[in-house]
Amino acid sequence: RWGRGGGGRGRAGRGYPAPPSGVVIGAEPRTFVAEGSRALLLIHGYNDSPRSLEGIAARAHAAGWTVRLPLLPGHGRSLEDWGDWTAQEAIALVRDEFDTLRQQYGTVVVGGLSMGGALAAWVAAEAEPAGLLLYAPMLFVPRPMQLAVSTARLWNLATKYLIGGGGRSIHDPVAKRAQISYGCSTRRSLEAVERIAVGTAVRLGFVKAPLLFVQSEEDNRLPMDQSRRALARLGSGDRTVHWVRGAGHVVTVDYGWEAVAATTVDWLTARFPAAG
Repeated sequence: RWGRGGGGRGRAGRGYPAPPSGVVIGAEPRTFVAEGSRALLLIHGYNDSPRSLEGIAARAHAAGWTVRLPLLPGHGRSLEDWGDWTAQEAIALVRDEFDTLRQQYGTVVVGGLSMGGALAAWVAAEAEPAGLLLYAPMLFVPRPMQLAVSTARLWNLATKYLIGGGGRSIHDPVAKRAQISYGCSTRRSLEAVERIAVGTAVRLGFVKAPLLFVQSEEDNRLPMDQSRRALARLGSGDRTVHWVRGAGHVVTVDYGWEAVAATTVDWLTARFPAAG
């Protein structure tokens, strides 16, 4: 499920024009600024971009939250950049983004999708945000990824790019076409996401922030049984769990994403009402 050898570039990386800045058009980091002291940091997933969290961000912004959507290292850039990023770089960026918001706002909630959820949980274990939003978070290493990484030295002899693996992550064809994704992995990118998942898994018990967890029962990446076990290890006493249906792994853009956004806003409003 995590892909097959592409024999080179293949169809990977096509169709994404980039300006001189080097960032693919549509994958830029962005900030939705609102008045008040509440801010939300949302981290996109592996082989993804901030676009996958725009809908959630727009709804939260309309409810009075400043929302920051950063672009992770290696993502949303050239195919060469995609093969040359590390877990340490991703973690450092999320820490810096969180620290920047915390210096400016009284209430800072962090969240993320898939690998971004793992990064959000990692930071929550260290920095104690006001709240934590996890959308199909990668809180463990999925078995197909374990296989892909363990055999990387072999398949990397034949191809640099492992094509495919995400075709069933979004059921909605319109949403699928709108996403920015390379359609491939490299040995280094897989090793980076594995390190993030492993590092997050050992920190789950240190996560104490109030938690909203959302995942599809039909998630093609993260089996429910493994997600339930990881969820049980989180140290958060205040936890709200929603299992949805009709969507794939990327619940923030797939069928039913509006309900996920409404659930998010309701959860945020109940715990962190606007001052005055």
